[in-house]
This record gives sequence, structure tokens and C-alpha cells, in this order.
Amino acid sequence: MSRNVLLVEADGPARVAAARELESNEFDVSQASNALEGLREVYEQRPDAVIVNLAMPEMDGEEFTRIVRALADVPILAIGPGGDPELIVRVLDGGADDYLEQPVSEIELVGRLRAALRRVARQVAAERAPTVRTGDLEIDLGERTLRKRGEVIPLTPTEWGLLAALAHRVGHVAPHRFLLSTVWGDEYVDDTHYLRIYIGYLRKKIEDNVSEPRYLLSQWGTGYRLADLAPTGAPPMLVPVRRSDEASGDELAIG
Repeated sequence: MSRNVLLVEADGPARVAAARELESNEFDVSQASNALEGLREVYEQRPDAVIVNLAMPEMDGEEFTRIVRALADVPILAIGPGGDPELIVRVLDGGADDYLEQPVSEIELVGRLRAALRRVARQVAAERAPTVRTGDLEIDLGERTLRKRGEVIPLTPTEWGLLAALAHRVGHVAPHRFLLSTVWGDEYVDDTHYLRIYIGYLRKKIEDNVSEPRYLLSQWGTGYRLADLAPTGAPPMLVPVRRSDEASGDELAIG
């Protein structure tokens, strides 16, 4: 089944060339030459993915990305200038799933788009899993919500993606390359600085003491692990008594 992709690009020749390459790779392409046309297409057509060049004359590209994320839960690929890590982080935090530094070849654009769609398909399948509870945390993978002691903790899309990837392997180490591939894409598997930054963001929101983390644990040189702790308020565990305890009852509570 072909996927519908919305391409938002103010530069006419660049938009036509990119659309032609996408169509040759069996994507149905809708085109928009400005932000307002793009938002109308998102609202009315509900594309499977959005590709946007952040250079827009009538609207800030970061703001456009945030609005699209609020309207639709689809992959957003942002195209923008290179050499500005702070801009990249802002755009990703604003809702983009990937950031492509200019100049971008049509071949790379198609590859990144396919990777983003694969990640979404994996996440949709994975988020049918049940809620994960560890210590004071409740991670609802279906509703994409995190609660600590019953209070909802807001997360950015990237923070949620990282937490969900760890939650699916709760109690087990998730290798660096697995997390980078799952959350950012295969082309980021060596960019461990992204991982360190976002683990730091999550710890600030989750841990009671960031300097002594209880939930997000580092496995030096390997990866990170979401600790599998007994849920707060869990009932005591019952075990069979030893013969010397028979006089006091059939079972003992450990708690």
C-alpha cells in the first residue's frame, strides 16, 4: 500500500525534484508551497508523513512543526541548516521525528522517510503492550503517559520515545545502538551524545535525586536500563513457611 506524504517546500524547483523522487519510490505526494497550505493539507488530508523545509517566509519553521505535531501523530521530517545543535534539539523537541541537514540528496530523503515510517510501525505495534509499573512510576504505553505517584509528568516526543524503548526492556540493559536506532533512526547509531543529553532530561523529570539515579541506570560502555522495582504499595509476597514456623501459620509475609 502506497503512503501519502505531504511535502512543504517554498522553493518550487526543489519541491518538484523531491516530489518526483518520492513518487518514483511509490509514495503518493501532496505538495504545499507555504505553511498555510501545508497546515490545510494536514488537517484535511491526514497524510502518513510530513516533510518540511524550515525556511518559510510567512511562518517560523519550528512553530509550523509544533502545530503539525498537535494536529497529527505522524512522522515529521524537518530540513534545515547544519552546524546548529541547539536548533536541531529544539526542532526535535518540538515534535519532529528527524532532522536532515542541508544540502539533502533525494536518495537520503527517501531513506530517512522509510526509516521514520518503519519506526512508527514498530512503535504502534509495541504500544499495544500493557502498562509498565516500576517503583513510583506508571508508564502507560498505549496512552503514551507517564505518572509518578499518580501525577502525570509531561514528556517531549523524543523523551517519550526513549522512555518507551527502555520500558519495553524493563529490567534489562538496552544497548546504546538499539536506543539510538529506535528513537532517532539507523543513521544516528553512533551519536551517543544525543542519548546522554536525553537520559539527563529524563532523569531530571523522573529521579528524586539525579546524582543517585534509582530508575534510569547506566551500564558503563553498554547502554542503559530501566530498573524493575517493586511497585509502590504492592502487597507483601507470601512464601511457604519452614517447618520450624508451622506453629505460627501456613504462610509468612515478606515485606
